[in-house]
Amino acid sequence: MRYWLIWVSILIAGCDNDGVADDSMWQICDTYQDICDNTHSGALCTLPRSEVIRDLARQREQLSSINTYVALRTLDAYRSCLEDAFVSEAVRNKSDKQSQMTTIRKIPELQKELIASTRSILRPEVNLWLWTNSQNQDNWESMVNGFETAKEVHVDVYVALMTHYAKNNQEQGLKYARQALEKAEVIKDIQPSVYEFYVGYYLQKNALEKAAIWQGLYSALDENKAQVNAHYFKLHEKMTPSQIRRAQNKVNDLLFDAKWLNKDMGSFPKSLQ
Repeated sequence: MRYWLIWVSILIAGCDNDGVADDSMWQICDTYQDICDNTHSGALCTLPRSEVIRDLARQREQLSSINTYVALRTLDAYRSCLEDAFVSEAVRNKSDKQSQMTTIRKIPELQKELIASTRSILRPEVNLWLWTNSQNQDNWESMVNGFETAKEVHVDVYVALMTHYAKNNQEQGLKYARQALEKAEVIKDIQPSVYEFYVGYYLQKNALEKAAIWQGLYSALDENKAQVNAHYFKLHEKMTPSQIRRAQNKVNDLLFDAKWLNKDMGSFPKSLQ
C-alpha cells in the first residue's frame, strides 16, 4: 500500500511539471494570477481573453519562438476585439469601460516583455512579428537567418517567404509554398494566400486547368458551392469551354466528399502541388 501511494505521488508530481496551460481557466489563473489580472474581466471579448490567458501560460511554461509568436498574435487579436467593443458597445458600467481601456494600454507592454524573454534564443517567428509591425529590414533578415537554422518553424514564416519571392522568383516561392502545405495537417489548414500563390503560379506557367482547379477549391472556403470562375478564365486566359468544364469536374470530384476540408493532406492531389 505504501509503495502504491509513493507511485501515485510521483505521478502527481510529474503531472504538475507538465504545467497548467491546457487545464481550466480557473487552474491557470490560480497558478498565474498576474496573467489573468492583466486582462479585462468584463463580459466582452471573453473568447479572445481565454485564448490570451492560455497562450501566455504556455509561453511561460515552454519558452520558444513559436509559442511567443502565437501569444503575440493572440494579444493582437484581443486588443483589436477590445478596441472595437470600446468604440461600438454602449457599456453602462463605467468601471467596465475603464478596465477595457486599461487592458488595451497594457497589451503593448506585455508584448514587449514577451519579445524581451526571447533575446537569448533563436526566434524567426518573433522577428516575423516585429517585421510585420515595423517593416524594418533588419527584422526580416534576422527572420531569414533564424529560419534557416531553426529545427521547427511556424507556417507563417513559410507563407511570408512564399509571398516575398512570388514577386520575382516564382520557383523559390513554390519551394516555400510546398513547405507551407507540408505544415498543414488537414486541408482546411491551408492558408488563403497559399491558394492565391498557386493560382498565380500556374497562370504564369500557362497551366490553366491547374490554376482554375486551385481557384475553384479556394472558392469552397467561403461559398456553399465551389465554382471555377468561368467568366475570368474564358475572357482573360482564353480557356476553352472544354478546359473549364474539365477543371470544374475535377473540383466537383474532390469536393464530392462533404468532409473535404477536414481530410488529411494525404488526400490533396500531389499533381497540384
